[in-house]
Amino acid sequence: MKFGIWLDFRNPQRWRQPWRAVYEETLEMAAGAEDLGFESVWLSEHHLTDDGYLPSLLPALTAIAARTSRIRLGTAMLLASLVHPLRLAEDAAVADLLSGGRLELGLAPGYRDKEFEALGVARAQRGARTEETVQILRRAWTGEPFSFEGKHFRVDDVVVTPVPEQAPPVWIGGGSRAAALRAGRHGLRFLPDLGTDPEILDLYRTTLAAHGHDPARFGVTAIVTPGVYVCEDAEEGWREIKEHYWYLLNKFQEWFGLPGLPSADDLPRELFLVGPPDHIAEQLRERVKPLGDVERVIFFGRAPGLPAEKARRSLQLFAEHVIPQFG
Repeated sequence: MKFGIWLDFRNPQRWRQPWRAVYEETLEMAAGAEDLGFESVWLSEHHLTDDGYLPSLLPALTAIAARTSRIRLGTAMLLASLVHPLRLAEDAAVADLLSGGRLELGLAPGYRDKEFEALGVARAQRGARTEETVQILRRAWTGEPFSFEGKHFRVDDVVVTPVPEQAPPVWIGGGSRAAALRAGRHGLRFLPDLGTDPEILDLYRTTLAAHGHDPARFGVTAIVTPGVYVCEDAEEGWREIKEHYWYLLNKFQEWFGLPGLPSADDLPRELFLVGPPDHIAEQLRERVKPLGDVERVIFFGRAPGLPAEKARRSLQLFAEHVIPQFG
């Protein structure tokens, strides 16, 4: 099994640093992941947040590409419904060329109301816009003239250049039936949460087969949410990380319109993987097993506001003591 880290460049007010410092620390962490033996690094996108959640993935991935040579570079997720597909095709091609053919493009429709309202896209259109984007990307990356007419996008006799070094693998993110069906219909890879109902994975694989795609050729990458923190002592580690995970969970609750938890002491600790390497490895095996054949697992490399040195220590412990257990 391969492992990747997931980064979001957040800078919460409670732990606010100069923005340049956050970006430099995070880029160093991404480059260091290659040296530690991680197979990939993934960035995720949101817009108009108070903590600076990374809004622009491909420039950041290109900066990581300049500091690395082997590690795969992915988006988990790029909000496809909020961007014009031709512009995305061009930006992705440039990022792929500058990285030497290392780009992996994870797409999701998005869910946060404020983003759709501010960027002038109807939230109800997000699924259809994402599907049309996939169709346009595939044609655009051939470098050949093409036209396309859908419900939301129309393209008349265009040629998109440059052509990427590889047609970047496209992943569809989410743990819903709609996401599984979308990925299966179009013959795309699937990127669900690790806790996704196994029936969703079965639906994905049967949909692939029903549309003429061999499921054995399509890998699954699973995201560990909300997080993984490797430490020598579980209780000490929990004291170090719990306020940061409380912030992380409450932000997601807020964006989904749900009530937050009053304090970090109210966190359901079983949601998180915190502890020594052997405990983390055991928990990962238990969580991966119901999903069947998972080729890669990714997880947040740095919880929001966590000091960089603590995040690096966790990643080093994971690389040295957890990854070898899955060799």
